[in-house]
Parts: sequence; C-alpha cells; structure tokens
Amino acid sequence: MKFDFFQATDVGCVRQENEDSIGHWPHEEGLLFAVADGLGGHNAGEVASALALEVLSREMERAPGTWAVGKRLRRAVQEVNLEIYNKAIVVPELRGMGTTLTATALVGSTLAAVHVGDCRLLLFRDKSIVQLTKDHTWVWEQVQYGLLTPEAARTHPRRHVLTRCLGRELIVGIDVLTTDLRPGDVLVLCSDGVHGMIEEREIAELVAAHPPEAACHALVRRAREEGGEDNLSVQIAAVVDCPEPQARSWWRFGR
Repeated sequence: MKFDFFQATDVGCVRQENEDSIGHWPHEEGLLFAVADGLGGHNAGEVASALALEVLSREMERAPGTWAVGKRLRRAVQEVNLEIYNKAIVVPELRGMGTTLTATALVGSTLAAVHVGDCRLLLFRDKSIVQLTKDHTWVWEQVQYGLLTPEAARTHPRRHVLTRCLGRELIVGIDVLTTDLRPGDVLVLCSDGVHGMIEEREIAELVAAHPPEAACHALVRRAREEGGEDNLSVQIAAVVDCPEPQARSWWRFGR
C-alpha cells in the first residue's frame, strides 16, 4: 500500500495541558496509527493516553504474526486497558485516570480498526464522508434511541459524558471494524476536540481541498477559530495506491 500521511496535535485555546497522545508506526506492508484522549486531570490523563500508545505498539510487535490484524488489535487494546487500570490502582495520584483510544491498521487493501471512546474515524470517498466508528457517549445513545437529534447532541450539556473508556473498569467493550480500501480514499482520525468544533461537512471540504499535511493544519486552525475548547488531534492517511482486495489480510508489524 502507498499512502500519504500526516498528523498534528494542539493544546487548543482553553486547556493548560495537552492530554491527547498521537502515534504512527509505518512498516513495509502498511501503517498503524492511533489517537488517545486522556481523562483524569492533574496530568493523569496525559499519563493514560501516553501509556495507551506505548502498550499498543509493544503488544502489536509481540503478538503472533499469524494472527489476523483485528485479533492483534483487540488483544493489544485489552492489554492497554489492563495496564492503565492496574497503574491507577498502584499510584494514588493517578486514581481515576482513563483514556479513549482509536487505532487503525492499513495492510494491503484492508483497514482494520479498534475503538473505545469518542474519537472518530472518518472515511472520505467519492466526494462524501462517512463516520466509521460510533461514539461511546451518552448523547450518541440518545440519538440512536431517537431521543435527541444530531444537531441537539452537538451542543448538549452532557455531550462529553462517556459510556466507555479504557482504564476505569477491568473489562471494557472494544469495537472492531474492517473494510476494504481503494486508491483515492482518505481516512481522518480525530479527537472530539476537532469533530466537536467542526461539522463533518466542513471536514470533508477541507480534506477534499488539501493534501494530508495542509488539511491537518487547516482542521486544527478551524477548531481553534471555533473556540478550541479541548485538545485538538488529527491524523490523515490518503491512500495513493493499494492492491486489489484479498479474501484475508494479515498484519506482520515490525517483522
């Protein structure tokens, strides 16, 4: 797979510290990239999000090379949750810390992703954009039940209330998704600080108008112009070329 990738993170206009962590790990077969949005305050959120990416990368390297990518990602995130949970118990200053995490692997012509929390993975294809993940938030559930409109959810006082995150409970539900990719596809992975400030329509317009590096900078700039209420993180991967979809793709990270 050939791709153009860029990422950016910014503290925003309100917060004093950046509790987001972003990372990417390219290899000869593709790319792994992830965004984690820490929770807890007093630097605990920063610790949780950084630990999430550290464990994710380590566990992807350790997992058997014959495992399918989705299985490797799920097992890695299970270990992330366990290590954050245990560290919060051992270190009193970190009690209550947690993090969201969305990680995406591109291998061959396949995307596989794991997701816990309210970061969003978006796919821009054929001049339209679609959200691949679902938000693990109280307002998202209300929208699904028909009790809130999407427009009302964007400004609701409880829009930041999470129903799932890593590190707060010993066992957590992990969403796993896979889909085929084709040349011209653009993937946008961003924290709620970005998608909470900018509507999908404008995200699509900026992604269509700019290559990944310029689009990342434009999204951060627009989020700041809209108030920058939270930390701002965005990663963009544009698929330049990839093979025809296969029946099954394998992940051999670092091998």
